[in-house]
Amino acid sequence: MALTIPEAVLLLAIDDDEGSPLIEDSSLGIAIAGAALAQLVVDGRMRVVAHGEPGGEPGVLVAASGTTNPHLEPLVERIDGAAPSQALSVVAGWGGRSAPTSRVRRELLEDFAAAGVLAREEDRFLGIRWRERWERGERRDVEDALQARAIEVLDGADDPTVGAALAILHGAEALPPIFPDRPREPLLARGAQLAERSWASREVHRSIEAVQAAMVSLMMSST
Repeated sequence: MALTIPEAVLLLAIDDDEGSPLIEDSSLGIAIAGAALAQLVVDGRMRVVAHGEPGGEPGVLVAASGTTNPHLEPLVERIDGAAPSQALSVVAGWGGRSAPTSRVRRELLEDFAAAGVLAREEDRFLGIRWRERWERGERRDVEDALQARAIEVLDGADDPTVGAALAILHGAEALPPIFPDRPREPLLARGAQLAERSWASREVHRSIEAVQAAMVSLMMSST
């Protein structure tokens, strides 16, 4: 099962034992928002306007002719013409179920449930639901393969999708809780290296860097 960057971010961030995110909910929302923007750029559905290029201010995101995941397509119109920092704020929203990133997260979880990757469970008290959990489903091979590949990337392997997911999770300060058994300092150093790495396309590299920088800025302003 091939995963997108947002799917990889979400699946890595969910605790296998508890069925809930390993990082604070708003931080995960920002990480998924960053992953969504990164995926739109990788898919060629959005691009960053270069200096001297007609059609927009340099550095802003504009719609392009690529195709992307249906869950991400509604974001295009909302962020067309926005700087990466502004686009990230729009996608992350103010939290709650109405935020674009909450919708994307909910739809991705539903996809995982339909595919058997995750199983939705509810904790109830006196008949009232007080917590929703997403435990491992029958298709454990998908998450196992992702986690194994993530370890390989942390150890130096190359994988554009998993590498981008880990770089974004690094920006959300999520790598230590996701990989508690790995030494902290080397883990953070590898995360920083992934965030700075070259991409196959100069435009993709520039766009991903802009998205990551905007995400870090938004994370700092929210603490």
